[in-house]
Amino acid sequence: METIQGGSLTEAAATQLRNAILSGELQPGQPVRVRDLQDRMGVSHIPIREAIRQLEAEGLIVAPPRRTPVVAGVDLDDLAAIYELRRMIELPIVRRARERATDADVRAVREAFAAFEAVALDPHTTEFSERHIAFHQSLVEAGCNAWTRRVLDPLGTGAERYVRLFVSQYSTPGWTLHLHRMLLDAYETGNPEQMVTALANHFTETERVVREGFEKQQHAARFGPV
Repeated sequence: METIQGGSLTEAAATQLRNAILSGELQPGQPVRVRDLQDRMGVSHIPIREAIRQLEAEGLIVAPPRRTPVVAGVDLDDLAAIYELRRMIELPIVRRARERATDADVRAVREAFAAFEAVALDPHTTEFSERHIAFHQSLVEAGCNAWTRRVLDPLGTGAERYVRLFVSQYSTPGWTLHLHRMLLDAYETGNPEQMVTALANHFTETERVVREGFEKQQHAARFGPV
């Protein structure tokens, strides 16, 4: 994390803290101490506390009353809940998005994929997360309004943490890029049902890799590396 300069201090603090969690710099269960963040970011406690509240609402931080906040844990029940909601909400929206998509929307999806492709082989960077999220947002953009974005954005952020913690470690960058190229290909067909099927398959494959990675980590923690 870097010293904050200019702009909205709360938003800047929230962005840095979110990126630190998504990248694994701050691990699940790790304390989030306001004083430490003050020293590292060079701002007062007020924007940091506001940022912690914001990330608590996003499900990335747990802040019990009168106790030090901690980075939210990860577990398979949480993963299942995220992807259950994504299937319920995001699949109908991506169908509507493809039904409404204009030529400009198709170009925007292609551009978002190209930006992601440029960093996809290095999944341990902030740019990877930002462009990965942006590509998925581009797929549903034509079907979104302000309310759907408010619902989808936290789900995307929650899912991204699992992607960074497990997919980037237990899958190859080439395979990850291939899965996203399949989404681009489905969008370019112009067939809404094909787009829904592709995104549903994408969710299933991502969830499978995360589950396998999680189970390998749990096994290694108990019995040592295989």
